[in-house]
Amino acid sequence: MSSEQWSNEPDSDERDDSDARRTQPLVVLAEDNEDTRRVYCLILRHYGYRVEEATTGPEAIALTRSLHPSLVLMDIGLPELDGFQASRMLKSDPATSGIPLIAFSARVDSTADLVGGSPTFDGYILKPVSPRDLVRRMNAYLALLGGMPHGGDDGASGFGAVADRGEQENRANA
Repeated sequence: MSSEQWSNEPDSDERDDSDARRTQPLVVLAEDNEDTRRVYCLILRHYGYRVEEATTGPEAIALTRSLHPSLVLMDIGLPELDGFQASRMLKSDPATSGIPLIAFSARVDSTADLVGGSPTFDGYILKPVSPRDLVRRMNAYLALLGGMPHGGDDGASGFGAVADRGEQENRANA
């Protein structure tokens, strides 16, 4: 065998794969419910997102500070620090204040704080949400907030359009 076959250098296919992974949007999913987290991680990865998982507010803060993701999906009811507290800390930090933070919650009572615009969140998505709608809305937020949209139709022109359409779809599916 030639020395070329024993090289530590990646072949061209491996280089292409790692380049492609670097261009995929990175999402931090902060969700304490294991089943919910697993389902939405699977969905996001299926649609080509890279996903890092956090189960508490402090974990979400640490991952966001170290990875500088394209977007953070943050459950409101996280242990240790809830989603509002964790988001306030990230928005007050100049290193993370520009990262889109999206409230991702099934708690309808919390949406009242988000509908008029929240100083801690850039938007919200109510759970449960269909895989296609989740990706469409994330792409809309990424496009609107200066992130990097990923594959598919975003179909929205701004936060209000995204939130309003999502609310209509949630009501229609109820």
